[in-house]
Amino acid sequence: MNRKQYLTYRLAWTIVSVWGVLSAIFVAFALTPDPNQYCRGVGCRESYRAARNYNEPPLDRYLTWMEGFLTLDLGTTVRGEPLADVLAEAATVTLTYLVPSIIFAVTIGVGVGLFLAMRPESRLLRLVRSAAYVGFAIPTFVGALALFFFATEHFNVHTLDYDHEQALFASRNLVALMLPAGVLTVNLLAVQLRYARSKSTDILQEDFIRAMYANGASTATLAKHVLKNATSSLLSLFFSELVGVMFVVLVVVEVIFNIPGFGQLLYRGIQNRDSGLILTTTILPILLVMFGNLLQDVAYSFIDPRIESEAP
Repeated sequence: MNRKQYLTYRLAWTIVSVWGVLSAIFVAFALTPDPNQYCRGVGCRESYRAARNYNEPPLDRYLTWMEGFLTLDLGTTVRGEPLADVLAEAATVTLTYLVPSIIFAVTIGVGVGLFLAMRPESRLLRLVRSAAYVGFAIPTFVGALALFFFATEHFNVHTLDYDHEQALFASRNLVALMLPAGVLTVNLLAVQLRYARSKSTDILQEDFIRAMYANGASTATLAKHVLKNATSSLLSLFFSELVGVMFVVLVVVEVIFNIPGFGQLLYRGIQNRDSGLILTTTILPILLVMFGNLLQDVAYSFIDPRIESEAP
């Protein structure tokens, strides 16, 4: 199977998987009664069910469901707000601090992990290893609360709360976003550093690396080959960690720091028993990870052409 065939196969498989996930979620959604439909008031229940197509046959509801996702017509929240607009606004806030955190954590984590693997005698190794274990072991909510406590109590910084009345890129709000960014960075950095050092250490024991070292290859050349061979594994780790970040870490840090982002939106949906909001904020991270895996496989085919032969 050549590269073109392999990529076509992976694209088709992703499309089928997305269809399967959306169909399975629709079935679960259709079989679960919506608690908000039992509202009080004259005509309240009828208007609520009509707005969400609950009175239509299952097949029609299913086709409307799929069409809504394809056209980004996601419906409304229980407050009548368009879900697409609410999600776009919340995602903008989250991405403002999430993207820099990911870039910083992955770059520093992989770089330092590779350096420590190639310098096992470095005195820095023990210190960094201990710090990584601590950062990995501390629960997210504990780290977030500790950071908020020290900033307010010991540094007398009392303007770290997000001001919902100001614009996203106002100086106060950008400063407020530094707290969740710091928690996310520590969480991701610890994982990336530990795994990068462990994987790089294993690759350095390979025969071809030993042969290059014996032939006098420079440190930069060795590091380049180690990083190239570790990239596929590091990509897998990144996308697996992304699932935890989207479903756990974001909710914790945004609730604690009162950030109006994606995690706060999911939490608000649970509080309000807003099934449409809960489903949408649950589906989007799943789809993001699925398309991320597709991009990962595309990268694999260019980084390591041998992976093509593994496809059926």
